[in-house]
Amino acid sequence: MDRAILLLLRHGHTAANDVGREVPMSGWTDVPLSTAGRDEAEAVAERIAQRPRPEAIYSSPLRRARDTAAAAAVRVGLEVTVLEDLREIHCGAADGLSIREVQRRFPLAWARNERRDDPDFRWPDGESYRELRSRTVRAVSAIAAAHRGGRVLVVTHAGPIGQLLGWMKNLSPARWDQGRPGNASITEVHWGGDDALLLRFDDRLHLPPLRREA
Repeated sequence: MDRAILLLLRHGHTAANDVGREVPMSGWTDVPLSTAGRDEAEAVAERIAQRPRPEAIYSSPLRRARDTAAAAAVRVGLEVTVLEDLREIHCGAADGLSIREVQRRFPLAWARNERRDDPDFRWPDGESYRELRSRTVRAVSAIAAAHRGGRVLVVTHAGPIGQLLGWMKNLSPARWDQGRPGNASITEVHWGGDDALLLRFDDRLHLPPLRREA
C-alpha cells in the first residue's frame, strides 16, 4: 500500500502558549494567534510552499489552526478542508480558565492529571485522552486513505500530534507529555493502512533561532 506523506503542523503561537499560572487552558477555547504566531504562520507557509508542495490542506476548526493553515493555503493555491476531529482536546469545565483557577477549582483532578497514569482521565464534562486519541487516529487514517502516495498538510494542535505519536510508539494516551511539538513546527509521518513511520519531529528550522526553542 502506498503511504501518504503527512506534514503535521502545529499552529502558531498564542497567548495561551506562554508559561505561567495566569495563562488559560485553551482546549476548545478559540484563542487567536498572537503577533509572534502570525509571523510563525507566514514563516512556515513559505517553507511549505517550497517543492514538493502538498496536494491538500486539512485543518482543525479552531482559528489558531485555521489561520495558520490559511497562510499556507495562500502560498500554494489550495483550499483548506476543516475537520472537527483535528481540534484540540476538550477540557470541559476547565476550558478557558487560567491554570491558577483550574488548580483552585479542581485540585483533585489537577493531581490526577499530573500523575499521567489514567488514559480515561477527563476534566469535568470534558474529553478523555483515550477519546482524543481515537478521534485523532480516525481522522488522520481517513486523510491518509484519501491521499495514498500523496503529500498532505494537516494543521492541528499539540494534543492530537502527541496522541498520534503515542499511538505509533504504543504509549498510554495518558502520557500527554510525550511527543509535544513546538508552535509552527513540522512533524512528518508516512502513514499506511495500520501503521506509520516517523520521519522527522518538531522541525522548526524555518523559524528564527529564538523561536525554535520557545
